Amino acid sequence: MEDMVYNDQVAGSCVHIVQEPAVRAEKGLYNTEMFNSVGNTIFTVFLVVILIYLIIWTVKFSGTQLDKKRARQSIEVRAKQNSIRQRTIACSKNYWYNNREVEDCPEDVPVERYYHYFETEQECIKALIMEMYDCALVRTEEIERIAFGEVKPVELNFSSSYEVDDEYDDFDYDFDEAVEELMNQDDDEVAAAAEEADDSEIRAEIYDCWTGYVMQLYDMVCVNCNEEMKNHIRNKIMVYGHKDPEILIHSPE
Repeated sequence: MEDMVYNDQVAGSCVHIVQEPAVRAEKGLYNTEMFNSVGNTIFTVFLVVILIYLIIWTVKFSGTQLDKKRARQSIEVRAKQNSIRQRTIACSKNYWYNNREVEDCPEDVPVERYYHYFETEQECIKALIMEMYDCALVRTEEIERIAFGEVKPVELNFSSSYEVDDEYDDFDYDFDEAVEELMNQDDDEVAAAAEEADDSEIRAEIYDCWTGYVMQLYDMVCVNCNEEMKNHIRNKIMVYGHKDPEILIHSPE
């Protein structure tokens, strides 16, 4: 009996000894599989994070490019709108321009830049009379010779600064007020007054010269407005030639 018990114990020990490596091997395999599973999970999470980052970056980059494209389109649209607006203004508002300036205008510069806009006839009259003097259409020496018999010579001394004679320096004349007065005067009455003046012959000769200056002006400029306003502006510029010779020989500026 004792022998049988002993044999069973020995057999059990042998079975335990045989089973222990197998259990250890099974546990090791389980640990390896668990480690691989964790590693795969971490790698998968890492890929998912990278994918999300790429998606966000793509969306932001696309949005940035779209914003830049929209900004460029907006600038182009505004530029076209400004160009259309300027041309619309040019067609709807009154203006005048110098033909020479427009002819010499560079191709990349809009001609509207050389337009001189005006709202009232008085503004245009003042501007055109000043243009006559600025472009040397008014020959002041010719008017002075007709009015006073001779042109006063000016002695130039290059060793000293040039000083204007008191006769010219002290000339007090309000051009704006004169044009405003001109607008309120009747053209026929002004012409009749010039004919009745003591120096009517001199005034008539000066007026003939002034008429020629105005004709040269209208060969040089173009006035864009309705025909009634255009004729009125021209007539008033003509009537300005009935001013005193002392006024006509001085530039409005």
